[in-house]
Parts: sequence; C-alpha cells; structure tokens
Amino acid sequence: MASVGSDLSTRMSVENKHIYDIALRHFKTQKVKISNIIKVAFPFLELLRDYGFISNEIYEKSKESFKTPGSEQKVTIDVLNEVEKTFNLSLLEALFSKDVMDTYPGLNDIYKTFKKVIPNIEQFLKSDGEENEERPEQSLEQEINSEDSRESSDGDEPPEAL
Repeated sequence: MASVGSDLSTRMSVENKHIYDIALRHFKTQKVKISNIIKVAFPFLELLRDYGFISNEIYEKSKESFKTPGSEQKVTIDVLNEVEKTFNLSLLEALFSKDVMDTYPGLNDIYKTFKKVIPNIEQFLKSDGEENEERPEQSLEQEINSEDSRESSDGDEPPEAL
C-alpha cells in the first residue's frame, strides 16, 4: 500500500515538473508579445521589484530607460529576459494578477494562450487569494519543491528534465 502512495507522489512530481517546463517554454515564446503590451512602467516594474524578481538596480535603470520615448518594448524585453533567468511560476501569478491585467488589458490574450497550453492553470496561479484560499501562500513552484523533497527522502531520484 505504501508503494501506491509513492507512485502517486512520483506521478504528481513528474506532472508538476512537466507543467513548469511547459510554462517556461511558453513564457519564452510570449516575451515579445508581452513587451508589445506593456507601454508604461507602472505597475509592471514595481511589481517585479517588490516581489523580488528584479533588483533595485535593474528597477531604477529600467524605470529611467522607460522615460525615453520609443524604448518601452526594449526595456520590457530586457526585464523579461532578466526574470527568465530565475523563472518560477509565481512570476506568472504576479504577471496575471488582477491589478496588472487591469492596467495592461492585452495581457488577457496572453493569459488565454497559457490556458491553452496548461488547461488547469487556474489551480496553480493565485488570483488575489480569492479562488485558491485553500493554499494561500503556496505556489506551484513550492509544490514542485515539496514533491521533489518527498521523493528524495524516499530514496528516489528527482525526475529528469523533459
């Protein structure tokens, strides 16, 4: 009976890793489209800085660069390239939050493309704590790490990258 739980744990971890990999690949393909949508720095840069996705230095430099007319897309793509280096799913939670999507309505179309490649994305992304109150502070990234820790403690190796 214990092996059934272990098998379920392994399957869930492999599934979570697979979802993470899909999200990262899709994020990479959507960066240019996202950069076309973000025309003003606020709240995009503040959000990324406040959540620790970019440093204060990158924030200040990018905010200043945004003031140059016509530079918005390049600045945004540079910032997105930076956050891609340490990508985690909480970035998507922030990027598709209500406040951000209200400011940049074009992101709704990008979000729909994520829903196509990850049909159950809502269960992994918090929507301002309303829809996912049962796991208020846990992102998919934390779930993946938790699953991997359990596997390692069972003596199993973490899943290989897909």
